[in-house]
Amino acid sequence: MKIYNIYLCAIALLLIGITSCEQNEILPASNYSCDLGALDNSAVHPKATTYQNILENNRKNGIVGAVLLVKDKDGIWLGADGKSDIASDIDMLSCNTFLIASISKAFTTAATYRYIDKGVLTLEDPISKWLDASIIENVNNADKAQIKHLLSHTSGIADFYTFQFELDRINRISNDFTKEEVLKYIYGVGALNEVGETYNYTNTNFLLLSMILENASGLSFEQVYQQEVFSPLGLNSAYYSEEQTIPNGTVKGYVDIYGNGQFVDSEFLYNDELGIGGDGGIAINAFDLAIFFEQLMKGNLISNTSLNEMTNWFDLPNDWVSDDDPFGQNENGFGIERFNTNYGSAVGHTGGIDGFTTIALYFPEEDMTYILLLNSAGSEEGNDSGEKIFEEVAREMFN
Repeated sequence: MKIYNIYLCAIALLLIGITSCEQNEILPASNYSCDLGALDNSAVHPKATTYQNILENNRKNGIVGAVLLVKDKDGIWLGADGKSDIASDIDMLSCNTFLIASISKAFTTAATYRYIDKGVLTLEDPISKWLDASIIENVNNADKAQIKHLLSHTSGIADFYTFQFELDRINRISNDFTKEEVLKYIYGVGALNEVGETYNYTNTNFLLLSMILENASGLSFEQVYQQEVFSPLGLNSAYYSEEQTIPNGTVKGYVDIYGNGQFVDSEFLYNDELGIGGDGGIAINAFDLAIFFEQLMKGNLISNTSLNEMTNWFDLPNDWVSDDDPFGQNENGFGIERFNTNYGSAVGHTGGIDGFTTIALYFPEEDMTYILLLNSAGSEEGNDSGEKIFEEVAREMFN
């Protein structure tokens, strides 16, 4: 997950002007209308009231809007609270679509293993086999890294989220970044570590994977996602585009710039983070996101061999592990994360950009799922509330 940076957002307001945040288009409720129909049996779930109360009570403490999906022994419960669009005064719906930021990396992982299953790629392929010589010559470690090092964040390749990239991103309303332009932010930048030496999470790893997938398939990255992940699983709400990066009907994202509970529409901040590769940019609803992780982990999208390779867990370095992490993330695989919670081990991913905070956990042994999608970020109270939602919900899930 890219760390949310209040300092940079404050700079953004100075550069662009707070009026750009205040002049919000008023949209009709129909813009956010959606319906899961017969797929949603939440009303008859025995803990429906309990889960809804947990969501509502915690949402009020520093969160604009939220969608929560719980799959426990009694089935699926899906609920929403708060606003999808403050200016238009639109209530959140449980079927609404969110930007999921770095959770998109799990989709890129799935597409990569699909091409491994086809025999097109291997984990041991040097990335130099699939990328232009100009990239290999200018990106440190690119001449030695293999696909497995990108998936596991052990390539040592620097993150393109440099200070200069952030300044350029927020200085203009739209940069229309290409993948190649973004990579230039790390041309000549020193490697973080020797290839394969240790774990260092960087978004560049998955940007490079998207370029490899395009070159290996002859398709656009949007087509790769659609052909290899969205369509096979019937994820009708899933969306990725490098032309129109935000689909109609996606909820608005908000940031608490000054940490005082005053949220502003943050599209002017996150717009340039979308549609530049496999590190983020997917929009999807909670129901389809739950289907993705469940079907992926049940071997219904990739082969058992690929599933075993993906979940070849290794311990994260001590400086990447926090004793205060309520989700217990202390292991990583080759393209997916493991969370050793107080309630059991889960696989999944987290995501965060300026205005969205997301987490998706699937507990394979129990066949249970936890999805929380928030359309706000930057509030300390909101962060605490997100953690409290998990703790309170998990106690009910495993009770």
